[in-house]
Amino acid sequence: MNSPSSSTFAARLRQVIGGEAIYAFARRAGISDTALRSYLKGSVPSIEKALQIAQVGRVSLNWLITGEGSPVEVDYVYVPFIDVAASAGTGVLVQEESIESVIGFERRWLQARLKGHLTDLSLIRVQGDSMSPTLADGDLIFVERQEEQDNCHEGIYVFQMDGDLLVKRLQRLPGSQIKVISDNPRFPPFTVDLADPTNGLTIIGRYRGRISLE
Repeated sequence: MNSPSSSTFAARLRQVIGGEAIYAFARRAGISDTALRSYLKGSVPSIEKALQIAQVGRVSLNWLITGEGSPVEVDYVYVPFIDVAASAGTGVLVQEESIESVIGFERRWLQARLKGHLTDLSLIRVQGDSMSPTLADGDLIFVERQEEQDNCHEGIYVFQMDGDLLVKRLQRLPGSQIKVISDNPRFPPFTVDLADPTNGLTIIGRYRGRISLE
């Protein structure tokens, strides 16, 4: 991977594959042998296929697509995308949580943009505007899973309450009280007692960053 960037996608792809058999690389990348050969002949893959190639070849996606920068090996963090929406409004009923897909992000890219650790992350879509302007309807948010319910500091959290999945700002109050706050002033805050077993609040994880669709 130390040779200069090549001028075409096909040439860069040949560089990534190296001496590996085309069918073997295609299988590792989850791409058909026919499709990979077509890329080598000059056709251009979708961004999703290019990402799969970059991940398997451990090269920069930017370099693979544009030829700019260096084809340095890339360390990826794979984050599951959960197909439930965390409501920034009145709540979304959670019936079943399932992984829709797993998305690879360059570790350095994540480290530069997210707070906290890069372990136990999930991606969840925001629904509603009660956390506006901090979070917008349709944003994808990174959530760091949290097992300890009592280890809740002030910040934005995703939590379940009475069957709904919510994303709100939580503030610790004296004793076992927690204030639930929406950044949008149209939505009034309310208080929950964690010591009350009937409160129905279960913290899923802490907000660590977002991918805005605006």
